Amino acid sequence: MTHTRTYTLLNAWAETTPHACPPNCDKPHAHVGDPCDAAQCDEALVADEVCYSVTELDRNEAGREPWVCWRHIRPDDGPIRTRTDV
Repeated sequence: MTHTRTYTLLNAWAETTPHACPPNCDKPHAHVGDPCDAAQCDEALVADEVCYSVTELDRNEAGREPWVCWRHIRPDDGPIRTRTDV
């Protein structure tokens, strides 16, 4: 899904829900527990919580797209959850 709204901190171009994969999964998608790729963010990507790829960041050290937590895209809205029971 592509965003058309411009957000205040980073411009998102895609959103996803992190995958719960076995350890050492080398697939290029966002993983549950991966660190947020925004500078000075100590948060990890959370299951069932939408995260975002942004235009300002280069691929990370593993060569994967950088995914950031909701705090940098929708700081006033809070996390968007794909399930309401989490």
